[in-house]
Amino acid sequence: MNQDIRRVMRRRKRRNPTFRIIIVLFCLGIVGVLTALLLSDRKEPNDPNVTPNNSEVAIISPTAEEPTPTPIPPFFAAAIDETKPSYFDFTFETDVTGDGEIPPINFGMGSEYTSLEGVISFRGNNFRSNAAYGTANVTEKILEKLWQVPTYSLKGGEGRNYSGSWTGSGWTGQPILVKWPHSTKQIMNMFDWAKADNSLIEAIYATMDGNIYFLDLVTGRPTRDKMVIGVPFKGAGSLDPRGYPLLYLGSGDHYNESGKEARAMIVSLIDCKIIYEFGKKGDKFALRSWTAYDSSALVSAEADTLIYPGENGILYVIKLNTHYDEQNGTISVNPGKTVKLRYDSPRTKSKGYWHGYEGSAAAWKNYLFLTENSGLMHCVDLNKMEVVWVQDIKDDTNASPAFEIDNNGKCYIYIGNTLDNTADSKGYGTVGFYKIDAETGEIVWVKEREVYTTSDVTGGVMTSAVLGENKLKDLVFIVYASYGNGNRGDMVAFNKTDGTVAWETKLSAYTWSSPVAVYDQQGNGYLIQCNYSGNVYLIDGIDGTILNTFNIESNIEASPAVFDDIIVIRTRVQGILGIKIK
Repeated sequence: MNQDIRRVMRRRKRRNPTFRIIIVLFCLGIVGVLTALLLSDRKEPNDPNVTPNNSEVAIISPTAEEPTPTPIPPFFAAAIDETKPSYFDFTFETDVTGDGEIPPINFGMGSEYTSLEGVISFRGNNFRSNAAYGTANVTEKILEKLWQVPTYSLKGGEGRNYSGSWTGSGWTGQPILVKWPHSTKQIMNMFDWAKADNSLIEAIYATMDGNIYFLDLVTGRPTRDKMVIGVPFKGAGSLDPRGYPLLYLGSGDHYNESGKEARAMIVSLIDCKIIYEFGKKGDKFALRSWTAYDSSALVSAEADTLIYPGENGILYVIKLNTHYDEQNGTISVNPGKTVKLRYDSPRTKSKGYWHGYEGSAAAWKNYLFLTENSGLMHCVDLNKMEVVWVQDIKDDTNASPAFEIDNNGKCYIYIGNTLDNTADSKGYGTVGFYKIDAETGEIVWVKEREVYTTSDVTGGVMTSAVLGENKLKDLVFIVYASYGNGNRGDMVAFNKTDGTVAWETKLSAYTWSSPVAVYDQQGNGYLIQCNYSGNVYLIDGIDGTILNTFNIESNIEASPAVFDDIIVIRTRVQGILGIKIK
């Protein structure tokens, strides 16, 4: 299994110089038996989400041999001279190819992204700030299962060294929840009962068994036949914000068989057929050989333009030339040449770091905000295809930036990183949670914390932040994986203004599943949080009190979405579930 294939895996062990020296000393007999025992469990698995026997990842707990970290303050601020953006020593490089004509792009407020009712993209819209729609009727403050639908498995491809299986939903794995207009449903291949149900909300879930499922939000009943594609989907799809029946999504693994290549695709939801593909493995413009699409696409409605970051380090910008005729039940796209932007830097050229967009980009006006695998967040002017600023946030960044406009019209980004390349030889290191000025790229504040990474579990911030609204408007929420040592999880509410901690709540295990905030008619806010031990938590957003816990008995890596008071979530093995907030 080559090095680039390994890097698609969510937990990837890096062998740094210190580690190699330890191995050499061990071979010479200098390192004692204790160190040998400590390192013997640090083998990299074929896949971080599925162990070789296709069971769940084992929980990594500290042992007597593991060192205890020196106590440090829970959070500490970065030095003031580290806050200004740069081009990473002024040598951040970009190249653009393709002569497609892209009309002016101008994204508006997140609340204006779509006229559809529902959660139509990862974290909802172009601001990536939450994954909930509507109002929750929270009275009893308990969680209750409504339905459960089984899913299946798919043999692993290149990303698993052609061994084992993909099962369930992994990171990020969020469903789409949408209430289609009645006229649109009539031209779709829905079952007759679904077309006739004017209250129907459809849950669309692309999972790692290579299928796309279509379910009734309330009952879990299939609204149409599942779509069988045969490649695993780890990320979250996106619907067209114009209300057109188009689904944008990308595969997360590559196979040798024709038709199973890693690629991005556009699906017509009239007849559930793929009508366009791009970004297949082997793109000569890419500086990284691995191709996958864990990020969730955006569409500029006025510009009729698709914006899709790839894990090969290419930003794809495509004028779609969409033609939709609802009366005749037809839809098509006819893209011209794709405009592609790639980047490079001294860091991505160095050993141990790599290119790639895994987080979903946020957008405001003509600016796109991207995180990438070497920790160099950047802002791109989409109308010029030029980089505006680059901020070094230190390490592999998989979360999606959450974008906010405050009451004074100032724009900010909230983002955290993981512990990957900067972990020491024993798995310890520091990650940061940042508030960044979206206009200048300058760090407003950063709160750092020590975490722990193992060969199976990446520590740090794998989750995307929730920006509070209503009675939670002063807070931003994030979750840490592997806080301290072991596999503990920790949800933290920060005050947006200065980054001070409002509250912390310990979880039973680590989590890569992003939190979701829901609100009742009085503006009271509640958080939905899932974790590795299968717990779905209902948490009071004001003080962090855990109000109720529902256990599914299976690792939940995927992020939930909520429509009114119904949660849809997918585990690694137990299927798709609908859970009601009562």
